[in-house]
Amino acid sequence: MSNGNGFHNCKDPISSKVRSRLSWLTKTQSKYDLIARNLEYLIEYVLRERFMTVDELVEGVSYVAWEDGGSFANVGRFLKEFRDAPHSSEQARSFVSQLCSHVLRWFTIASVEYFPTESHNGMISSGGGKGFIRAASFVGHLIGWGLLSPELVRQHLIKLLTDHYYGYTESFRSNLVRANAIYQLFTAAGNTLLQGVFEAEDVWICFETIDAQSKEGNIKEYDAARVKVRCTTLAKSLRQNLTWGPGTSQGSL
Repeated sequence: MSNGNGFHNCKDPISSKVRSRLSWLTKTQSKYDLIARNLEYLIEYVLRERFMTVDELVEGVSYVAWEDGGSFANVGRFLKEFRDAPHSSEQARSFVSQLCSHVLRWFTIASVEYFPTESHNGMISSGGGKGFIRAASFVGHLIGWGLLSPELVRQHLIKLLTDHYYGYTESFRSNLVRANAIYQLFTAAGNTLLQGVFEAEDVWICFETIDAQSKEGNIKEYDAARVKVRCTTLAKSLRQNLTWGPGTSQGSL
């Protein structure tokens, strides 16, 4: 066992199994119940039998946010249901909470990266720009399912998403990646970000970033109907509805 082949040296394969099953949820709807039950048992068993600590499992599983796949909607659903289930252990609930905050924090750090055409090992965002856009969708679904509190989002996400200083690293590629990521974040989160989480000025920065690229046809799978939103701002000085759609000017506030 001391040579690295023993019972307690299987942490990477175990976290890989959990991660792969979460990834399956992004690709299928028909087998959701079966995969979810399997995941619940596996996570509870790994933590109960101390194959891994909560922190270790979170670290190994969090990479799913950057990986290629389908929609993260079912992953958000699973994490929400698993956390809130009466039979879930405290360790399981802690795993969900820590996984969500872990992904949010690392996505925030990755949001200040320069995204070249190809990814490289020095990047926080696994998979480069494509991974960053995927992680934005993951974070958006976590927000949409109520797995990240408004306080956490305000603390870790807003400023680094809306206020950037790139200097010599600013490029069309980075701006394009960022616009696609913001688009995915908003479409996944729905109106949640607009219900007192983002201030009106932050919303406009995000929408203008999307609009600038969408006019050039640079937002992948751009669909105005998916992004058009309506909310009431909570800013005391702005007591009117905020509506945004492609081409809407800030004067429409």
